[in-house]
Amino acid sequence: MNITVEKLPNCMASLSVRIPSEKQTAARTAIVGNYIRQAALPGFRKGKAPRNVVEKRFKADIDREVNDQIVNESLREAIRQEKLNVLNVADFQPGEEKDGEVSFTVKLVLAPEFSLPDYKGLNITVPKNEVTDEAVSQVLERQREQMATLRTVEEQPAGKNDFVSIDYSGKLQDKPLTEVLPAAEHFIAQNEGFLMKLSDENFVPGFCQQLEGIKTGETREVKVIMPTEGINEAIAGKEVIYTVTAKEVKVADLPELNDEFASRLAEGKTLEELRQIILENSKLQAAQTDLEQKRIAAMTALRDKIEFDLPENVVNSAAQRRVNELVKMNIDRGVPQEMIVENESSILQAAGDQAKVDVKDEFLLLEVVKKENLSVNQQDMLQRISSIAYRARTTPQKVIKSLQKNQGLENLQHSILLAKALDVLVQHANIEYAAPEAPAAESEPVPAAASTEDPAPATGESTAS
Repeated sequence: MNITVEKLPNCMASLSVRIPSEKQTAARTAIVGNYIRQAALPGFRKGKAPRNVVEKRFKADIDREVNDQIVNESLREAIRQEKLNVLNVADFQPGEEKDGEVSFTVKLVLAPEFSLPDYKGLNITVPKNEVTDEAVSQVLERQREQMATLRTVEEQPAGKNDFVSIDYSGKLQDKPLTEVLPAAEHFIAQNEGFLMKLSDENFVPGFCQQLEGIKTGETREVKVIMPTEGINEAIAGKEVIYTVTAKEVKVADLPELNDEFASRLAEGKTLEELRQIILENSKLQAAQTDLEQKRIAAMTALRDKIEFDLPENVVNSAAQRRVNELVKMNIDRGVPQEMIVENESSILQAAGDQAKVDVKDEFLLLEVVKKENLSVNQQDMLQRISSIAYRARTTPQKVIKSLQKNQGLENLQHSILLAKALDVLVQHANIEYAAPEAPAAESEPVPAAASTEDPAPATGESTAS
């Protein structure tokens, strides 16, 4: 058998094989013999039909089986002989048959070739996630805000963190924003009866601050500089002037922080017991956050130690999956279809960039799996399935039934294997703790009293692995 291999860019290879006539003859003899034994033709007992009659009757089927068998066997033999680490076959081109010899050429997608750098002793820095009494108090305070009742006030000016129902319209250099922005983004240009909490982080930086002190019926001119990122290029970084009229001012009446309040959140619990519950939950969350931050930092440190070519079609497939996820996420968040289309290029770019990171990380971790001889046992699978069931508030049996579709169990096993490799990086890393950016605290389970943001399209620009 004659074999020619040509290595191509992007982890591709062209493999040409010429199969000697003897191999085809042997395969045809065996396959025709099987047809003779199985054939039941009119005028002949089963297995007794003459060879030439069987070959003529089943010629197309026999030719196809012979070709498939010798091609598949020869391809496997050639890959084994050339020691190619093949991920999949991208293209198959049959050659001409000459003097009984069969030839073909395939384009193969190969795993990248690289030497795994030292993955032990990685130097990483992560925030220190500490749970403090202050953090617990902040959680309780946010819960009070979420359980507040809004009360309309007639003459009282709006203060910071009060709520104001406003009509607003914006202009860019005397041109209405409705003429500058597409229809899908007109919520930035104008709105009526929009209930806004006067909080610094809401809407556009500086907008709410300029509304502090406004009274019902009052109209103000608000000048803001639009952000440079995450907003339409037509107004990014530019001054926009809004005309704002307060239709109604509301103040939030917060429930008193006592045992009755605690019982509303956790039936039958006192305020002190609720504090303890929040403290324990926050510690669990802080521990999980700490592990995730270490995993991300360790993976980044290993990734930055080496560069190698990635299989282009694997990256493209990963990017397409990411695009599908982002589109679904945006639709679920209520982002208008028009806005998703408007941001198509940024979504595609972000998905492509993240796919390269994800694919590179996976190949690196798979090498760690080999080096450490890692495996996934039944207990690992059951623990992960139980965790999924708990978060989804369902039973492990239902999770298993769902995972049995579309190779879900195999994908879960693969995910656990990569997580084990990540944990090897963390266990052997040199970890330095930086000061935390903010106190660790549990996320609020109750939605805010009033929405102060319109959805913007997510692009998935993440570095988490």
